[in-house]
Formats: sequence, structure tokens, C-alpha cells
Amino acid sequence: MKPAETQIQIQGELLLAKQSRKEGNEGRARVCARRAAGTAAQLFLDRQQKIIKAENSFQSLKTLKDTEELPDRVQLAVSRLIQRVNEDHQLPAEIDLIQEARLVIQFLEPGNSGS
Repeated sequence: MKPAETQIQIQGELLLAKQSRKEGNEGRARVCARRAAGTAAQLFLDRQQKIIKAENSFQSLKTLKDTEELPDRVQLAVSRLIQRVNEDHQLPAEIDLIQEARLVIQFLEPGNSGS
């Protein structure tokens, strides 16, 4: 997929996450936020030549987490994005995966400190 198409996909996932939250479907909102950030991670890792093309977006987030050049706040956001939910399918209340995804995506955009 071309970078411009990927950016459209990322923004679409963020919009879907936001809409899902409005509809009360937090599980779907989390999935979409993770997919958006993971797709941005795939694009970033591909530009850095640190990715195997077969990786999915979640695996790309795990690979990104091991990248040493991430600032602490971005590292925390990635950790939160890959954190498992508890047995009630919840994350701690203070974690907003849509916000965390936006932070990661913004950092990884070409021209920012991430590339």
C-alpha cells in the first residue's frame, strides 16, 4: 500500500474508533485505535527498513515498542496500545487508546521526530 493510501486508512480507523465510542462500543473503539496506530507503525518501520512485510498492525506495535529511539511518552503510549484488557474486557479508566494512538501516529508522521 502506498503511503498516501495508508494515511487515509489510518485516519479512517481513527474516525471509526471515535464513532464506535460515541455508539458505546468501547471494544471496537480500542480495536480501531490499535489498528490505526499499528498501521502507522508498519509504515514507519517500513521506512526504517525494520519490518517484515507480513507483520500485522498489532505485531508492528510490538516491534515498534522495542525501538530504542522512542521518547518515553511515546513508549508509554505504545505499551498501553498493546496492553491486554482484564477479564471484564476493560482497561484502566485513565487509559484512552484513541488519544494514545493519535500521539503515536503524530510522532511517527514523516517530518516529525519519528522519521
